[in-house]
Amino acid sequence: MYRVKLVHAAETHKSPVSKTQLANIVRTECPSLASSATFKQSLLVPGGHAQTIYAFLGYYAYYAHSLLKPRFTREIFKLSDGGTVALDWALCENHTQRPIITILSGVTGTSCDFYVRRCFKEFVKLNYSVVVVHSRGCGGAKLTTPLPFHCGFTDDYKEVIDDLKHRLPQCPLLGLSFSLGANIMTKYVAEEGESCPLVAAIAVGNPYDMYDVIDHLDSQRFSPSKIYDIAILNFLKTAFKDGQNIITSAPVDFNVKKIAQSSTIMEFTEEMTCKAFGYKTAKHLLDDSSCGPLLGNIKIPMLFLNSLDDPICIERLIPFEQFADNPYLILALTAHGGHIGYMGGPWLTSWIERPVSQFFSSVLKHYAV
Repeated sequence: MYRVKLVHAAETHKSPVSKTQLANIVRTECPSLASSATFKQSLLVPGGHAQTIYAFLGYYAYYAHSLLKPRFTREIFKLSDGGTVALDWALCENHTQRPIITILSGVTGTSCDFYVRRCFKEFVKLNYSVVVVHSRGCGGAKLTTPLPFHCGFTDDYKEVIDDLKHRLPQCPLLGLSFSLGANIMTKYVAEEGESCPLVAAIAVGNPYDMYDVIDHLDSQRFSPSKIYDIAILNFLKTAFKDGQNIITSAPVDFNVKKIAQSSTIMEFTEEMTCKAFGYKTAKHLLDDSSCGPLLGNIKIPMLFLNSLDDPICIERLIPFEQFADNPYLILALTAHGGHIGYMGGPWLTSWIERPVSQFFSSVLKHYAV
């Protein structure tokens, strides 16, 4: 099956500008998501694991390229609690009414991520501004308060969006997110409800249920998926080690030895993240952080892209019934693509930037009032 399948409510939201239903806008103005649209994985990277690993390795190529030829201008954004996050901007000068795409990447993500760079290039062609919003202590920025980040922490992204809305009120704001960032952005959009300042948003490779995703990864023993569990855990440990002095300066009883010896993401969450944010158990934190139960609160056009062979954000966790109930949501499913790989064609052609840019171009015409 190569056809892109759309899941949505029987009647989707009508544009305030054209009075056209959202599903019809997507089908008629987004060729990569139209009724006849297909995604066929490249034979050079067949299967979910190959697609996922290729995208991960692509980070290093783009990181090396970024050192030689930087594409972003960095802003250190100061948060109300004294914390800071790094904002990497492209086309950040001479704002008029140019749309601004805000990007949240994955747990290990930065502006050098393969999929971020692919989409960024397409947005620049469309004359959109781009800003990649990093989590606290990530992307080369140091922690400036004891509070780190976690998978459902929306406060920092909200502050950035509120500031952009104040600084540049004439510019339409949109949100693009991947993996862990997709959970955070979706949760933010749902929390804001009808007051959300974004015109529209996209979530790619959304996990929906953080507890079940982490439990799935931690339970892998003799599967290639164990690679991702180890990689994510090592990133979390490294992030903690980099910020250890300031994180442990909080009046919290951290057991640094246990954190360092954590053998699973769940153990790390119990020993570090729960204590840093005042949760009693990892399950409590992860359930509270999951965006899946909140999808019904979303009140802006939002596109979700998931592949059915994603080895991280697995098919059984997709809340299909919520997509059938909320008229603002469109779920686009592909049979292949892995976890944000989406490499097609005979010579490894990236596909993800096509539906993403087409969706934003369409909703700007129909919803930016």
